[in-house]
Amino acid sequence: MLKLVLDPGHGGTDAGAVGNGIKEKDLNLELCRRIAGKLEGYDVEVTLTRTADVDVDVYRRCELANSLKADYFCSVHANSGGGTGFESYVYTHAGEITESLRGVVHEKVAAYFKSAGFPDRGKKRANFVVLRETGMPAVLLENLFLDSPRDAVRLKDTSFLDGLAAAVAGGLVAALGIPVKEQAPPPLPWDPAAEIARLKADGLINSDHRPEDPVTWGELATVINRLRGAAGS
Repeated sequence: MLKLVLDPGHGGTDAGAVGNGIKEKDLNLELCRRIAGKLEGYDVEVTLTRTADVDVDVYRRCELANSLKADYFCSVHANSGGGTGFESYVYTHAGEITESLRGVVHEKVAAYFKSAGFPDRGKKRANFVVLRETGMPAVLLENLFLDSPRDAVRLKDTSFLDGLAAAVAGGLVAALGIPVKEQAPPPLPWDPAAEIARLKADGLINSDHRPEDPVTWGELATVINRLRGAAGS
């Protein structure tokens, strides 16, 4: 099974960017929870680097992903500093596989933002710790600008945030080829063990049987003939 680590940036005493009534640490955690929820129907093991508003050192986040031998690492952030739109990052010296996977995730997420009128600020590279120290392909997503009133309004909209989570999850599924979970067969409309007990109680069989036990032609003929006798044939 594929292993995916979602990294809600910042947390605890590190609020990250703050603007228009939003703390980045809270937004990142909420978005990662929603992404994980969207992936519940897929055959992937999802781990969050934090599940509450706590401090987690960036190196510890990398150590967690490395210890899990994760297949992919996705760090979720929001931007600030006077701008608008979406951008993504991979490590400065990332290889072709990391770049290729990032491309798929980026395009899915950028398409969602474009549909809402936000620009694609591009695919970028940086020497961020969580991109450099992780031993697997990694991407960092910067989802809009908290100091932009227009961006912040959308990030406060739970339906918009849910759509963003679906876009990120869809990008991860497409990039990593994550399969849908095999569904367990629906329960039978009857209880095989109870049906066998009824046959024994009615005298059509003489002993207990497991539902999965094979039936011989002789046993089948006996049951049929007993039924015929009960019906007066």
